[in-house]
Amino acid sequence: MKRAVYFFFFAVSFLIISSCIDDTYYEESKNCEILELSIKGQINSNIVSVANSDTGWVYVSVNVGTDLSNLEVNTVRLSSLAKCETNIYAFRNFVNDVCFKITAENDKISKIWCVRVLYGNAPKQLPFSNMKQWTVAKYDNIPVCLSDGVTYAYFPGNGTDFSPWQHAAKANELTGSFNVNPKPSASNANYASMETKLSGFASYKLVSGAIYTGIFRFNLAETSTPRKMIDMGTPFFYKPQSVKFKIRYKAGEVMKDGRGDNIEENDSQGRPNKDSCDVYVLLQNRSSNDIWYRVGCAWLRTGEDIGSFEDENGFVEITLPIIYGKPSEYELNSKPYMAIGGIRGEVVFYRFEPNGNDFNKLLVQEDYGNAEMNVDHVIVTFSSSAYGDMFWGAPGSRLDVKDIEFVY
Repeated sequence: MKRAVYFFFFAVSFLIISSCIDDTYYEESKNCEILELSIKGQINSNIVSVANSDTGWVYVSVNVGTDLSNLEVNTVRLSSLAKCETNIYAFRNFVNDVCFKITAENDKISKIWCVRVLYGNAPKQLPFSNMKQWTVAKYDNIPVCLSDGVTYAYFPGNGTDFSPWQHAAKANELTGSFNVNPKPSASNANYASMETKLSGFASYKLVSGAIYTGIFRFNLAETSTPRKMIDMGTPFFYKPQSVKFKIRYKAGEVMKDGRGDNIEENDSQGRPNKDSCDVYVLLQNRSSNDIWYRVGCAWLRTGEDIGSFEDENGFVEITLPIIYGKPSEYELNSKPYMAIGGIRGEVVFYRFEPNGNDFNKLLVQEDYGNAEMNVDHVIVTFSSSAYGDMFWGAPGSRLDVKDIEFVY
């Protein structure tokens, strides 16, 4: 009898305790996070997971020069019992963002995760961009100098460290005047000065001044197509929000063509009869040899005066936002020169393939990239005449620039 009583009280107690247990105590996990992800040889990695966001990011830094198309995932750790739709360890190509879905244990909640691999020890600014240090320009290791034997060309740089900045100094030897110069002087430089001038060169009498990131590869046979002598762009791996710089600009009074003839207001060829400066930044993805994708761009083209040339303090600081992905229809309508190819086909690029002692110049197809693409090159150009490559411009157009800086 006593045993029956004990059994009765035990059963009642069990039922009372069981009724107090919350059914959600055994609820399956709702977490779908990446807790750890590393790539072999990385400098570091940073996981960014924002609450209530359906997208998470993993930023991995690797050394400059690392082949982003052949990486190896080293470790992956997810939320408890979370599942990935694919094998993360199988990914090798991280040239562009790699994205995949992770689902929580409960199979109801999921999140898209993207891994972006960047060159972590690459500089975020282009060297010598303040335009305050210059070195004698050399071509085939020979200083570039006019026939007078005393007037040398200069590039931004110190002659030892890499500089991404060049201009058409070697071609200007033929015209008898350098159109890009350090001012007030090479030894006491404070800015770069670009000027459009008439020249004594028999074939092309109108020459603009322009400084850009890239390499000028002089070829006498290509003087009629200046772009075929410019290997544009320099490696760059970041996505700044904007670019700022200090400039001053004035347009020359009379627009001329390459023969030195005036371009009239009602020109039958539709050529502009007023000059404009041209300033642009193009962030590119060149993972394909066939297409260079324009991931981001910032642009200024104007014929209006900027600042003052009355004294050395006449500069104006300008900040241009960088537009990622394809610009909107409104942006392209208000700035049609931002379109692929420009307004008159003036914005073209060539890819230089070594061919013995020379290069094959292949016209590159350019297309808009999406904002998620990685960046691996940047083209920065400052020109005193927007159509200088077509030998149109106004003599006396002058553009001065200094303190170029990316804003993050």
